[in-house]
Amino acid sequence: VSFPRHVTSRRPLGSGTATPSPPRTANMNALRLTVLAATIAYASAQQGTCEVCHLHYYHKDVSHAETWGSDVSICKEYEHEACCTKETVKSIDDNSKLYGDYDLEACGLSSNCKKFFIEESCFYECDRNLGKWRKHVDCDDAGEDNGWEIKGVPIKASYWDAWYEACKDEYFAWGTGGTYWDIPKFTAESYKGTGAAKTKTAYTSCTKFGDTYKNGTMVAEVMWGGSFTYEKDESKAYVMTFADGTANPNNALFTDKEYPRECAGHEVNLTHPGVDNNGVRVSYSEVACPIDWHQQPNAGVSERSSRGTLTCDSGLNSAKQELVSGTKCKASGTTCPATCKTLLDDVEVECFGMEFTYTPVGGTETYGKWNTDKLAWYDAADAERVKAKKEDACDAIIDQYILAATPSPAGIIRAPLMAIMGFVVAALLVIA
Repeated sequence: VSFPRHVTSRRPLGSGTATPSPPRTANMNALRLTVLAATIAYASAQQGTCEVCHLHYYHKDVSHAETWGSDVSICKEYEHEACCTKETVKSIDDNSKLYGDYDLEACGLSSNCKKFFIEESCFYECDRNLGKWRKHVDCDDAGEDNGWEIKGVPIKASYWDAWYEACKDEYFAWGTGGTYWDIPKFTAESYKGTGAAKTKTAYTSCTKFGDTYKNGTMVAEVMWGGSFTYEKDESKAYVMTFADGTANPNNALFTDKEYPRECAGHEVNLTHPGVDNNGVRVSYSEVACPIDWHQQPNAGVSERSSRGTLTCDSGLNSAKQELVSGTKCKASGTTCPATCKTLLDDVEVECFGMEFTYTPVGGTETYGKWNTDKLAWYDAADAERVKAKKEDACDAIIDQYILAATPSPAGIIRAPLMAIMGFVVAALLVIA
């Protein structure tokens, strides 16, 4: 937005042996598998769309589902995919104190008028689509860290007209600039008037809204300093609010308009895109994002995240060190501990769908994708074990992962056939 929102430091800168089932329990096990598959499918369908939040004020790095609870009454429509946190929303509800000490209600304000200011704040802080309209290509191309400013966002003309009608007879303590951010602060004694607090004489500058802005067009394009436009073709315009529990209609607009790339210093963590209340990064699964969220065409991920924040690298480096010199893959005689398989299973889960850098044997550092290039990492790790003279019974476990990562026509055919056979067997057990 083209006004200087008051920035604070709020944003965190984040083997056993299976026992065969008795015949009488086989049907129940098959049924459990069927229910589990249905549950997983249902959970996958409920995962929200996760996209990069390209504005940097109080915004999160990535838009994802939130759980705000019953004590939050505003911005609820954005809860299923939000660039805002509960903390931000509660600050919006507190007389617009989110942006410092601006006194929105200095001269008194009806709830019918105030709701439009609240809806604008929810829209700006929570709707990921605003990132497409960031004014500056790079956050610092204006000579300062300015990743919060937007320009020319089209909003339905009817909304601006309704805003004008709701507020035209209200009083605001405007300053000399006549924009929203010229209203006085709670501590601005020079604006004090003679009347009681929250009345039209509380400040000397209390002026009727309708005298400052003559119509909806001025509310859109003057009060917000060019951040928004008064769009008469409402099929090509955003809304600032919509019914709670429904899909955000703004997601269906301007789908061909690309997000800008992430600003330097705001690169997104691909495997841990969320941040908890303590400022600790959490994984994609903990914020209900699909494992491949960043590979979706609308995710808004640019080369700065996909190549600059290769978050699988850290886990792979730790795993390689453990393979070569740790105890998790150190055999005792002819027995390899179960921790070796667990270590490699964890690597497969952490890096699935992710990107990483690796150095092939005898080669130079290379960028690749785990699902297609992991064989090179396994080969390199195995070669380092050989070089360090750490070969033992655990090599057989590592060889299993190398074999599984090796493409082969037989493997390509076998995988779907095994999946089909699994479903057939489960179905037959249920029928039986």
